[in-house]
Formats: sequence, structure tokens, C-alpha cells
Amino acid sequence: MNFLRRFHDIVSNQALDFESKINKLLIFGLKVFDLELGIVSKVDENSYIVLHAITPDNSLLPGTVFDLQGTYCVHTLGAGSALAFHKASQSAIANHPCYINFQLESYIGAPIKIGDKVFGTVNFSSAKDSLAFNDDAYDYIELFAQWLGSEFARSQTKEQLIKNSNTLLKLESVANIGTWEVDLIENKIYWSEQTKRIHQVSSDYQPVMEGALEFYKEGTSRESISQAVKNATEKGDKWNLDLQIVTAKNEILWISTFGEAEFDGGRCIRLFGTFQDVTESMLLREELKQKQAQAERLLEDRSMLLAKISHELRTPLNGITGMLTTLIDEHSEEVRAEKIKVALRSADILLSIINEVLDFSKINHGELKLEPTDFLLKTIFTDLTSLYTPLFKNTHVSLKVENTIDDTFWAFSDNTRLSQITSNLLSNALKFTENGSVLLKTSIEHAKKSPSLNIEVSDTGRGMSKGFLESLFSPFSQEVDAKNSKGGTGLGLAIVKELVEYMGGTIKVKSTPNEGTTFLLNIPIESGKEQKQDSLITNQDTDGSELSVLVVDDNDINRLVLHASLGKLNIKADSAVDGQDAILKCQQKHYDLIFMDCIMPILDGFEATKQLRADNTCPKQETYIVAITANTSSQDKLACKQAGMDMFISKPFKLPTLEKAVINALEHNQSSANV
Repeated sequence: MNFLRRFHDIVSNQALDFESKINKLLIFGLKVFDLELGIVSKVDENSYIVLHAITPDNSLLPGTVFDLQGTYCVHTLGAGSALAFHKASQSAIANHPCYINFQLESYIGAPIKIGDKVFGTVNFSSAKDSLAFNDDAYDYIELFAQWLGSEFARSQTKEQLIKNSNTLLKLESVANIGTWEVDLIENKIYWSEQTKRIHQVSSDYQPVMEGALEFYKEGTSRESISQAVKNATEKGDKWNLDLQIVTAKNEILWISTFGEAEFDGGRCIRLFGTFQDVTESMLLREELKQKQAQAERLLEDRSMLLAKISHELRTPLNGITGMLTTLIDEHSEEVRAEKIKVALRSADILLSIINEVLDFSKINHGELKLEPTDFLLKTIFTDLTSLYTPLFKNTHVSLKVENTIDDTFWAFSDNTRLSQITSNLLSNALKFTENGSVLLKTSIEHAKKSPSLNIEVSDTGRGMSKGFLESLFSPFSQEVDAKNSKGGTGLGLAIVKELVEYMGGTIKVKSTPNEGTTFLLNIPIESGKEQKQDSLITNQDTDGSELSVLVVDDNDINRLVLHASLGKLNIKADSAVDGQDAILKCQQKHYDLIFMDCIMPILDGFEATKQLRADNTCPKQETYIVAITANTSSQDKLACKQAGMDMFISKPFKLPTLEKAVINALEHNQSSANV
């Protein structure tokens, strides 16, 4: 029993590590068996790997590998239990490679097992003969093998736990997920490293029961986690919540917390769960919600726009079709003239609605472009005064104008947009004023950096409530206050605001119910260069009968309208239905003036013009080509110029514009004749 006591003393010595214990047990085994070699090995398929060895000259080093078939241990593994023999030279294994190579006469060994699997062997051997091994020897080698198997299993388990722990830490870090545990028996809280990182506390921070929930943001988040903990400890309910915390560094984060309870005999003894930083995903989710809400608003706006446009288009269309229909059987010239005026006015309203919709679409898609030119600034407001004065004639409202802009002030800006802004404000003022006056006041403010234009449009009309003012510049704002609505798309003021701000200006409004409204605009204006002014077209009849004219358009009605308008100028024009047809016509006959539609099938107006210019069929000095198209952007105008066109007219056109083109062609024809 002495070897058992000695064995116990070695393996229970807490001062020794695993390696030292194995060495001492091997040395003790050599004394017990009176042998020379002691080996602990690992078997890997057909390889015999030395892990620990005690030899007389220490010549056998750990890591040495032998062929398993060349060792006595192959028989031990075959037996599956302790095996021993002596006098090998006189036994059946005298021809074994181990004896032939090492002359080992005596051997005792046992397999080391971890569970049901063989790990290796522990064995003792010697070149000298020994006495036969007794039962105690077998017991010792089996005990030694069992202890080794147990220790190796524990070591593997420890290594695997460490590996799993490291893997878990990496996964926690990558996924930003930490773990936590609350021991309700010991009143202790455990946080993993990742949980501490999320809370932005130091690695040695120890959370306490009293302040465990104080990291949760005060209000809904703290109330929700408190209720969840209560339900878990009392009822066993699990929780999975997205809440906000305030970290130790006072940063607000969104976290996803999962928790559940463990009970023992009906008593809650532990809470445990996970803790994940989901700030990025929550912010993304919130952004997606906002985008979805924005998309829904846009869809609602679009539906409202379509409904509104559909309604508003019917009025001018009804005016046009109604008046034209009644003209068929009307014989009174005076009545006919009056009905034609109504139809034309309806057409102007229709065009205005279409332009508003197009402008609104450009603004929504970020396609709004300014087209600045040099012009006399005062003339815009002089022209608008002339245009609006007749509209006030048959009302109880007077138009007052204070235009103090210098007659010689040239500006470089978008005169069309300035006119559109002012016109829209004047129209609204007249629309919502039954009695009193409308004032248009304009002036130039000379600041240090650059001049700016002040525009004031005020009226004595019905005014607006505070609630209506708040949504005044939003599309369809007329829907807010039914009593202020008098038709229209509801886009006008929204477009005005966008235009003013796009031009770098500001717009303010003051209004008092039943007293009136004042719009105050300030728009930066760049000084322009003086330009040679074209002579104005007079009311004298223009005679273009000497010109040879070609109308190119794929639309029958467009050609008919253009022919009728040219007839007013004593022009009988030829027709072409597309660009290719136009080229054929020009090859057969010379034309002084060509009205060229841009968008046509087979060959469009751009390519047709390029070919006519390139092959000298219609040289620039002999043929004046006018683009006439519904596309009116600056890019379209530039494309027309690059194609070789001389003038640009947008559809729908008016007779004075057409007359201007004819006058230009007459002057061009005269210049060519004088060369």
C-alpha cells in the first residue's frame, strides 16, 4: 500500500503543476518496477509520439515520433488493458522490431483513455531482465493510466472552454453583443467585457444591484425595463426590448436587451440574458420610417395634384370648347368677337396651369434652372402694369404702382422668373380683394456688396388667419381654409417661394384678417451690361408674301394652326411632315424661311437642320430657320443653336412672336440680297 500513499502524495500536491506530477510519477514508477525507461505517449493513427520520458542519459526527447508498429505498445493497445512481459528474447516477440532495435527485455504498459477513445499509453521498459510483474504492478500502471486519462481530459476541456470563451468574446465584439447575469441569492451582477464596453465603463467596473437600472434613460425606457424585470421575477416572463441607455460618458445609445429568469422551487434565483448595441440599425430604421413617410406624403401630394389639376383643367377647356362650339352657328360679328376673346382667355388660363405644373415638377426633381440675361429692370414692372391695368377696370379695386427703379438700370438676371413671381403675387392680390386697392412697389437697394431688388405687393383684401399663414407656401395650401379658396392649383405661392429662394432672395408675408396682406421680397440683382435694343414690332401689317416658307411638323393640327397664323401675314407656306420630308422639299425648292419642329419621327428637327446646313442645301446666309417646339429649357435652346437654327419659338406661340420671326427673315433676306 506504500505505492498508493506515495501516488496520492504526488498527485494531490498543490505546489506541483501537471508536468512536474507526471515526471515524479514516472520516476516513482521506475523505482516500483525496477526498470530504466518511463514514457507517456500519444498515439495518432500509426504514429507513436513521446510526450514525457525518463531515461538514464535523457536521450529520448519529448516530440520524438516512432512507428506505432515498431513499439511494444501496439500489443497493449491491441489488448485494450494493462500488458506486461519479461525475458522478451525467449518469448514469441523476440522478432519484434522493438526488441531487434532496442533489445528491451522487460515491459509493462497500459492504454490512456479519454472516455471511450484511446489517447496514448504509459509504459515502463528496460534492456535488463526483470522479475515477473505481480498484481500490484498491474494495479499501479492501470491507476497511473486512469489518472493521466482524467487529467488529459480535464486539460482538453479547459482548452476547449478557453477557446470557446475567446470565440464568444470575439463574437460579442463583432456582433456588439454582451452578456449579463444577476445572482439574486448572492445579490451580485456580472457583466461581460462587451457589456461593459457598450456602457462605456472601465474593464474593472463592478455593477451593483441598487444602480443596475440607472443606465436606462429616464422615462419610457427605464419604466419598460423595470416592469420587464418585475414580470420576470414574479411570473417568469421573458423580455426582448429595444430601449435607450445613457452611457457613463453621457452618450445616448439604443440597445436590444433580452432576459429571462431561472427558478428553484418556485423562487427566482437568477436573471440572465444578452445586451446588444443597435444604435446604428435603430437610426437606420428611423431614417427608413421618415423616408417612407416622405414617400407617402409625396404620393398623397401627387394624388392631390392630379385631382386638383384634373379639376382645374376642365374650367378653361370648357371655356375653349364651349365658345368654339357656339361660334359655328353664330352670325353676329360682335358676339363672335366676344366669344373668341373668352376662348383665348381660357387658353391663356390653361397655359398658365400647365406652366405651373411643369415648374412644380422641375422644383420637385431639382431640375429648376435660371436663364439670366441682360435687360432693363424697370421695363419688367412697366410691362406688368400695362398688362394688369385692364384687369382691374371692371372691379372695385384700384391698382397703384410705385416703380422707383432707375430707367437706365441694366440687370443680369432671369427676367422671365422675376415677371412670373410678381405676376403671381398680383393675381393673388386681385383674386382675394373685393374692395380697396392693390399696391405694387419696386425699388433697388444699393448695399455694399451688390444691389438687391425690393418688391412689395400689398392689398386691402380679406387677409389670412394665422393658421392659414403657416401653410401658405405649401402646395395645395388653399385646402386649409375653404373660405380663402377661389380656385387654382394651389401651387402658385409654393413656386414663388422656391423661385425667390433659388435666386438667393427672401420672401416675407404679413396679413390681418379683413384688413389685407403684404408680401415683401428682397432678391439679389447683379448689374448687367447695356444691350442694343431691338425695335419693337408695330401694329402695322407685316407682309411676308415675298418669302418662300416651309412649315415642318408631324402634327396635322400644329401645321394647320401655323398655316392659319402665317396667312395673317400674307404667307402661303408649303408643308413637310418630318425632317426627312423637309430635306427632300428643300432639295427641290429654295426656302427663305423654315419653321422647324424639333421632336419628330423618322428624322427630328435637330438632325434635319444639321444636314441642311452641312450639305449647303440651306446655307445660313440664304435660309432663316426657326425652331418651334414645346420643349423650352435652356438645354433645348442651346441644342437648337448648335444645330444651326437662327431663332427659338416655344409652343403655344402667339401671333406677335410669329410676326417677329417673319420680320427677322425679311431683314435676313434683304441682307443676303445686298451682299
